[in-house]
Amino acid sequence: MARRTERQEARREQILNGAARVFSKKGYHASTVDEIAKELGLTKASIYYYVSDKSDLLYQLYKRAMTMLLELQTAILERPDPPDVKLAAMIEEYVRIVGGATAMYSVVVLREHHALPPRKRKEIIAMRDQYEQGYQQCIEQGIEQGIFEAQDVKMASYVVLGALNWIPNWYNPRGSLSKEQIGRMFAEQLVRGLRAPAPSQP
Repeated sequence: MARRTERQEARREQILNGAARVFSKKGYHASTVDEIAKELGLTKASIYYYVSDKSDLLYQLYKRAMTMLLELQTAILERPDPPDVKLAAMIEEYVRIVGGATAMYSVVVLREHHALPPRKRKEIIAMRDQYEQGYQQCIEQGIEQGIFEAQDVKMASYVVLGALNWIPNWYNPRGSLSKEQIGRMFAEQLVRGLRAPAPSQP
């Protein structure tokens, strides 16, 4: 039974990754289950064993990506580190994940949640909002401790997330910089942009 479950999960993962690649290349609305089946060398029947329809593929992709991001973010926010160290860690972790699964996470960035049925769309939006609030919480703590300076916490978080969400559009795993190097560079630049100026010397 355990082996069968493992095989099923492996096949589900294969289908989700194939769907992510097709959605990333063609966009959700222009993609078909036939194309996903062809991409994977499977039959449509094999895919429908794991999902109910194309929107269910999108939902499962969103949920898997957001669950992973939220779990990692929660672990970072629970550390006893100062807010600037936590923010840098969240940024580096995001880049590492996106760099390791560009197609899957580019689907999240494409903001195709409007294509989901209302109940599932509401669930995904709530997860996305929770992820954004984690950044806002970190930035707000930094302001309270005199580490960060920002007039509007929400807008400051959007600056950070906007920069991160663009990465899947240009990242090339065969490029001259590794995802770890890119993560460190983004963390350094984005955290520096929020850092409060040092008090002037008398």
